[in-house]
Amino acid sequence: MQMLLDIGQIFLVTFSMALVMPIFWIVLFLVFLQYRRQAATEEKLYGRVIYPLHRQMLTSLGLGALGGFSASVALIFLGLSLEQIGLYFIWPVALLLLLIHPRYLCFSYAGGIVAAAVLLVRYIVAPLFPAVAGISVFESLLRIHIPALLVLIGLLHLIEALLIYVGGHWGSSPIYLKQDSGKVIGAYTLQRFWPLPLVALLVSIVPQAEIIGVSMPEWWPILQSTLQPGEGQSLQYMVIPVAAGLGYADMALTTSPRERSLFSAKWLALYSLILLVIAVSSEYISLLVLPGVIFAPLGHELLILYGKKREEAEKPCYQSDDKGVQILMVLPKTAAENAGLRTNDLITRVNAEAVSDSRDMLQRIEDSYFMVLLKGYRAGEPFSLVLKKHYQESGENIESMQNKLRQSNSYFMLHRGASLGLIPVPSPDSPVYLEVKKPDPKGRLKRLAERISKPFKKQH
Repeated sequence: MQMLLDIGQIFLVTFSMALVMPIFWIVLFLVFLQYRRQAATEEKLYGRVIYPLHRQMLTSLGLGALGGFSASVALIFLGLSLEQIGLYFIWPVALLLLLIHPRYLCFSYAGGIVAAAVLLVRYIVAPLFPAVAGISVFESLLRIHIPALLVLIGLLHLIEALLIYVGGHWGSSPIYLKQDSGKVIGAYTLQRFWPLPLVALLVSIVPQAEIIGVSMPEWWPILQSTLQPGEGQSLQYMVIPVAAGLGYADMALTTSPRERSLFSAKWLALYSLILLVIAVSSEYISLLVLPGVIFAPLGHELLILYGKKREEAEKPCYQSDDKGVQILMVLPKTAAENAGLRTNDLITRVNAEAVSDSRDMLQRIEDSYFMVLLKGYRAGEPFSLVLKKHYQESGENIESMQNKLRQSNSYFMLHRGASLGLIPVPSPDSPVYLEVKKPDPKGRLKRLAERISKPFKKQH
C-alpha cells in the first residue's frame, strides 16, 4: 500500500509539472491557432463567431488533461520508456507530414514510418554496413522497441476515440459546401484539438549500488526495455513530464454532428484495440511485428477512406428542396432561439408568403417589421411562431455593414440572418460557399520554399 502511495505522489507531482512545461504551452498555442482559424471562417461566413475562443480552449484543455492523465497511467503501468517508443523521432516526422497535408499530422503515420525505418536499419542497413550502428542517430533508432512504439500509437488513438465519443461534436460549425457537381449544400465541420500533458518514463543503466526510489513489483514492466545492463548494473526508471497533442477533423453531410462523431469514435476504438492486441502479442511472437508496422498507418488510412466513402454514398441531410427552407442551425441566446425556432425546422411561409429558398426567406425577414410570423413543419408536425427581430451586431451598425457588403448582398443577408440566430440551408446555386481542396504536397512544399528563400532574395 505504501508503494502505491509513493508512486501516486510522484506521478501527480510530475503530471502537474507537465502542465507548465514550455512544450505543453507550444502545443496549446497550436491548438489556439486551429480554433482561431475556425473562428475566422465563421466570422467571414456569418459575420460573427459562433463559438467563443475561450470556451473552445477551456473545453479542449479540460478534456486533454483527462486524456493525458489516462494515457500517462497506462504508459507507467506498461512500463513504456521514451527510448523504447522513439517519441523524439516521431515528432519531427509528424511535422514533416504536416507540410504534405494537415490530416497526416497523426501518430499512426509518423509512428509507422519510424517503425519501418527501425526495421530497415536493423535488418538491412546495419548488417551490410556495421559501422552505422555506432552513429548516435542510428544507435538511438536501433534502441526503439517496435512493440512498445505500436502500443503507444494504439493507446493514443484509443484515448482519441474516447475524447471524440465524449466531445467530438462540441463546437461543430455549420458551413456552405460546394460539391464536385457544383451544387451547394449545408454541412457541419467537426474540428476538435486536445493538448495532452503526459508523464513518461526514462530509463538508464546505473550501478546497482546507486539505485534509488520506489521498488516496483517483479512483474513490472510488462514491456521490457531494449537496454541490457551488465554485471553489477541495473535499470533505473525515472518519470518525466512530456506533452503531445491529438486532433479530430471530420465533416457531417448525411448525419448530425453527434451521430458522425459516434461513428468515428466507434471505428477508431476498434482500430486501436486491434493494434494494441497485435502490439502486445508481438512482444512474445516476433512474427507479428511486421504486420503491426503495416497495420498502424494502413489501417488508419483505410478507416478514413471508409468513413469518407460512406458519407459520400448517402444522401446529404442539409440541402434545399421545394418544400420550404430547412434551418441548418439556430444559434444560442439569440432572437431565433427565444422565439422557439429549432435546428432542422422547415420554414414554408414568412408572414403568410410562401418562401422558395434561403435567400428569399432571409430577404422577406429583412423586409418585415419588428415581428415576423413564421410557419412550417417540425418533425412532420405543423407549427407557427413569432420572431421578434432583435439583431446582435458585431460592433457595426446596419449602415456600415451595408457599405462594407454592398457588392455581396448574399453575404449581407447571411450576416443579418445569423445576427438573429438563424442559419438556413443554402440555395443550390448559392454564391457563398467553401470548397474542400485536394492535397497538393508539391504546391505546399513549393510555397514553403518560396517563403524561406524570400528574405534571402531581398538581401541579395
